[in-house]
Amino acid sequence: MNTISVTALSFTEYVMSGQRGRINILTEQRNMYLAQDLRMCGFYNPMRDAMRRAINSPEPEVEIRNAVLSANRNGQTRAFGELADGFLPWLRKTRATGVPVGSARWHAGDLTLKVRPHLGLRLADGTTAAVLVYVKEAELTREAATVGLRIVQQTIEETLPGGVPMVMDARRGAVYRLGKRTNIAKLDALIAAESAGYVTHWRLSA
Repeated sequence: MNTISVTALSFTEYVMSGQRGRINILTEQRNMYLAQDLRMCGFYNPMRDAMRRAINSPEPEVEIRNAVLSANRNGQTRAFGELADGFLPWLRKTRATGVPVGSARWHAGDLTLKVRPHLGLRLADGTTAAVLVYVKEAELTREAATVGLRIVQQTIEETLPGGVPMVMDARRGAVYRLGKRTNIAKLDALIAAESAGYVTHWRLSA
């Protein structure tokens, strides 16, 4: 069978969706990745692009506001407005600037995750960070964020050498980092189990 390839963020969203929600989100993701109409994948792209511009702009509010004003799909205006309300206060407080960030691939059995941090940041203390930006309406759980963080950590030398992994829940302006007391062995075991579950659900939903 062919290897299944999705983004690290899609996998993270699957992990947080719970037993009852996983079938629905897997079906949604499968339809998106196999769609002939690529517009299905681009609902949040204008806002993510605006965030990348904003971190190096002298007027980040203008970049974000323009993205909100350019919303032209059903539900985008509300979603983009909520993202602006969470992202801009965080950016002002953090005083981060942008740095280039690359991409990588992470493999587990028949699952390949495309790790493409949405933002590369230099924080006020000089630390650099590769950031996955979560934009959906449901609040990101710490457990799911930790899964995303570990995957970014394992590929950080390809995406941003010397950087640290971060996952941002943009609507709430909340940023997660791996805790110093994280049990990596148990976390890796969880990710391996979730990876196998993702592949099984994907194939059974065909």
